[in-house]
Amino acid sequence: MAKIIVHEYRLSQSIASVAVWIAIALLVGCVLTLTGLPGVHAALALALLVVFGVVAAHYPAPVLAAGIWCLGLCPFVWGLQTGVLPKLFGDESLLLLYLAVSPFLYLFTARLPWPGFNGLYVVLALYVCTQALSFAIAPLDLIAFRNFLETAILGAMLLVLVLNEAANSEPEKIGTTIVWLTTAIAALSIVERIVQRNPIMEHATDFTYMSSRVVQLTEGVYRPYVSFFHPSEAGTFMALGLPFALRNWVRRRSAASAMVLAVIAAGVLVNDTRGAWAGAAVAVLFSGRNAWKVLSKVVLTGAVGTGITYFFLGNTAFMQRLTDPANLYGRFEYWKAALRAFADHFWLGVGHMQFQQVYLSYIQDLGNNVRMDLATVNVVDNMYLTTLVENGLLGFIALIGLLLYLAVLLRQYRKELEICGLSAEASLVRCSELALAAYAVSGVFADLNLFTKVTKYFFILVGLGLAAGARARKLRQGGNGSDVAVSGVRMPVAG
Repeated sequence: MAKIIVHEYRLSQSIASVAVWIAIALLVGCVLTLTGLPGVHAALALALLVVFGVVAAHYPAPVLAAGIWCLGLCPFVWGLQTGVLPKLFGDESLLLLYLAVSPFLYLFTARLPWPGFNGLYVVLALYVCTQALSFAIAPLDLIAFRNFLETAILGAMLLVLVLNEAANSEPEKIGTTIVWLTTAIAALSIVERIVQRNPIMEHATDFTYMSSRVVQLTEGVYRPYVSFFHPSEAGTFMALGLPFALRNWVRRRSAASAMVLAVIAAGVLVNDTRGAWAGAAVAVLFSGRNAWKVLSKVVLTGAVGTGITYFFLGNTAFMQRLTDPANLYGRFEYWKAALRAFADHFWLGVGHMQFQQVYLSYIQDLGNNVRMDLATVNVVDNMYLTTLVENGLLGFIALIGLLLYLAVLLRQYRKELEICGLSAEASLVRCSELALAAYAVSGVFADLNLFTKVTKYFFILVGLGLAAGARARKLRQGGNGSDVAVSGVRMPVAG
């Protein structure tokens, strides 16, 4: 008799469950019927978020790695025009999905935000707020507003995301991903430089693509775009990843790692971007222990090598572009115009991406040695001067303060890791330090803070370094005899 009762109880439970699901299905069907196609799209988006959230909850490192690869390799012109929301760009789609599901990962799973970074969050908030102040005095510009969302705001959010997610998973795997991503972009740069065309970019209609034909007419040098808005951005992207490839070679000392390093070096070279060259040189120089001793040797060797190269290749378009002073004279002119505009808009600047609207008012008499088309000057070509003129003194102080704070924080965590004897993790943090240095130096030659891909990448790399460095704090707080997870391995902490 008891068995019959249990059987009937289980049967009634099954019937109730089926009835509930039928009711939910009918409700969803009614909602979709009333809302039409937008409702179907919303339902599909919700299902996508749920599936993505489940995958990210179980495999955070591979999902982050996929997002970084998508950022680097997906052409910036690819996207989805929904008609409701602004255009959704493909290169940031996975990262945006991760940001969308991340609050639920911390609400409904055992994952916890990494402690000890309240100061960093305050500095990031101050940076974003001070950069946004210029919108109060500038005319409404949707392009400028979108650029600000994708650089300052999204960049800060990605730093926080990568910091917490990588610290809760395996930052070493993400570091390996960066090496292979940089290698892929370098290989594509070499191929594009050889064939001198980019089939994707040459069919884009919303930006100026310098095709090989245009380059020949202007007696210039074709520079690879790969998947980026500008060749300078492609070169800087590779320069930021170079320290990770150098670390990979130092740790392995294999033929494969040496080949990877050679491909990346060749990719940076053929990119023909002086800012990327300078950033990569600084990263390589300070990757060693005796940087100043190495510098003295590098300067002498570089001077001899430059003389020999100029002797044999002095008549090539590549060398003529490199040694032509007209480009430098032109930059001096709009650098001076930027400083004059800054003097008239001291505190808040002229507005984000508004230099091109005002610079003609500050151009004075040009010398005979300056050959420049004033109609083509859109930017200052210097991240620091751009911030001064467009965001004022407050924005400039915030930018410098952010870079210095991140540098000090990374160095502090690297030292703590070295004290704990965790040389592998310390070297990973060092890579983020060098990427920061490369970004800061390359910014002297280009408006990197306006490049959407490379700015997001910079914040991601800093977040990765802080994630590895946070393990030192965990070790310090572990106490005697406690166990702390480091790079997926539980290690005993000595008392």
